[in-house]
Amino acid sequence: MRVKTERPKIDYKFYNPANTCEILYMEIFKKSKWEFNKRNNREEKKDWWYECKNDFEKNINLLFSKFIPEGLGEDEDKENKDKYLQLVIKEFENLKIKWQNFFDSVKKRNERFLEDLRNCGFNVKPLTARCPWRLVIGLGASHPQETSMTLHHIYGIPYIPGSAVKGITRHWAVLKFAEEKAKLEGKSFEDSIKEIAKALDDGNDLPLFLDNIEFKKVIEIFGTQKQVGKVIFMDAYPLDDINLKIDIMNVHYPDYYSGEKPPADWQNPKPVKFLTVENTTFQFYLISRENVLLNIAEKLLKEALKGHGIGAKTSLGYGLFSL
Repeated sequence: MRVKTERPKIDYKFYNPANTCEILYMEIFKKSKWEFNKRNNREEKKDWWYECKNDFEKNINLLFSKFIPEGLGEDEDKENKDKYLQLVIKEFENLKIKWQNFFDSVKKRNERFLEDLRNCGFNVKPLTARCPWRLVIGLGASHPQETSMTLHHIYGIPYIPGSAVKGITRHWAVLKFAEEKAKLEGKSFEDSIKEIAKALDDGNDLPLFLDNIEFKKVIEIFGTQKQVGKVIFMDAYPLDDINLKIDIMNVHYPDYYSGEKPPADWQNPKPVKFLTVENTTFQFYLISRENVLLNIAEKLLKEALKGHGIGAKTSLGYGLFSL
């Protein structure tokens, strides 16, 4: 077996701006494994991968969102997305080894920030939850490789933005109050969802209760188009080991979904690779000056994480948490 370093711009290239490419060619290489085939009396390529220099310090977010490789070899997928994602995971694992104290530093920084808020009269409600299966936030965001995932732009680690935490909690409240409204008034669930969502947007109180929660309290928690909410939903960060995994979705009828042809078995599936977080614990924080609202928001968030999930593909079981 022979490992070969392939030639930049000939055997592989990076589809980045010229100046960036020159730097990348010095730091990231394409390696291949060759074995001699006695029957054919020649060497054959068995596998290949991307590899970074050991001393090349990386922000994984930049590597994931800006690095655009293009395969030039025979029988290679031009996008070679699986190899590119394998490099991202490999380098992330390398950084985890180097950054043993990194998560402690992030945690301490957040604790100092929360203590300052407490000193200013705010109440802080912590919530720890674990995603035992897979989670992907920001799958549909703009990305050169079609599918994305939200990584912190400074830390380079997966996290759940506070806007996503607030969004799923609000969505869960809309669903539950819509169920109650549909039951009481005999309306369709879909119409009830629209009415509840509009009432929340406009700040119009409704004579509805859900487990002794007044609808007007929900309005106060999330705010309206004209009034800021009274509960702050913080970004959620991983607490311990972060596990990145490659996942796949397989579009079996691409021509049908693109609106060109009816579904048929002769259409070739087009597997799409994407990055996920698996079996990782996250730390959530809710902040408010009013304990009553804080307790209601915590209840709704717990139910949303367990019953609905957060992020993309929740209907397939992604993004569900255990508390």
